[in-house]
Amino acid sequence: MGQYFSTIKSTFFCFCLIGCFSVSSQAEPSLHHTESTKLKQQDSFIIERQFVGSVFAQQNANIGFELSGKIASLFSNTGEQVKKGAILATLDTELLQIERNELFAQLAQTEADTALVKANLARLYSLQKKGYTSEQSVDELKAKQASLRANKARINASLEANQTRINKSTLHAPFAAQIGQRLVAQGQVVSAGSPVFELLQLSEQEIKIGLPVRLLSKLDKSLNQQVNATIAGQTIPISLITKGASVEPATRTVQLRFLIPPEYTFIPGQLAYLNLKEQQDQAGFWVPLSALTDGLRGTWNVFALVEGKNNTFTIERRDVRIAHANQQSAYVYGALKDSERVISTGLHKLVPGQHVTTQDSDWSH
Repeated sequence: MGQYFSTIKSTFFCFCLIGCFSVSSQAEPSLHHTESTKLKQQDSFIIERQFVGSVFAQQNANIGFELSGKIASLFSNTGEQVKKGAILATLDTELLQIERNELFAQLAQTEADTALVKANLARLYSLQKKGYTSEQSVDELKAKQASLRANKARINASLEANQTRINKSTLHAPFAAQIGQRLVAQGQVVSAGSPVFELLQLSEQEIKIGLPVRLLSKLDKSLNQQVNATIAGQTIPISLITKGASVEPATRTVQLRFLIPPEYTFIPGQLAYLNLKEQQDQAGFWVPLSALTDGLRGTWNVFALVEGKNNTFTIERRDVRIAHANQQSAYVYGALKDSERVISTGLHKLVPGQHVTTQDSDWSH
């Protein structure tokens, strides 16, 4: 009898254990918590493009002397900044000074001869009244006087030419500039027109940038339109000056010239990036890059949330295509609707059909 009761007690204990296990196994499992973003449909999107060009000086000149000669002095060197009219270099003018002294001596002799002829002519006029001289003598002195005047004018012209050559033996900066390169040394003999300095104008700098023909319409037809450019990490406003008249065969672009405001100064040759916005007409949605996962046959997928009971959601896989992407987000179109929610992060932990809860992510475009 004791063995019978023991068997019944054991059987009852087993049934209790089985019942407890069944109750615990039917408890509601915990749901995965996700972050999601609400979609907002748009009819178009903006692509921010950059086109590279370079800064150049409006005037970039290799200047030299108009005369040949030996370099006597150099007053500027590579990298220095000079003002308009500043003396850059001079030629040796010793021979020109000797020539000038010679011309002054000739001028003094001519003036002395002129004074003598004038005095002789006055005496002949006095004698002519008394009948002691001939008309021929008077005419000869008049002719000599006219010859001396012409000679004096010739000498004065030679003096002016000599002074001009002396003046041109000093090289002045034609505009405010920076010395790009000094091309000669002191004592060197240079020929007329040989480059002595390379000058780069500091003010009124410009940018040259090539733009595809299809984007020319993005710029206003009128000149002086302002757009933005980035140079050395600094974004500045620039104004369109001219558009090229033809397409360059090598780059298939049209050259544009932009004026840099005078308050900005850059080194000629620096890279400049034209910032241009292009609108694309395509209905779609902006989503974070972390909301995308690989799909089939070149498509991409997002996980959309379908609302259920008790603030729970069911995950559905949706096929989308990417129209444009940047470093943070992508513009997609496909099997999505306005105001739907898509999971914004952690897709590798989830599968379609899974029930989850969600909260708004801090992502914004």
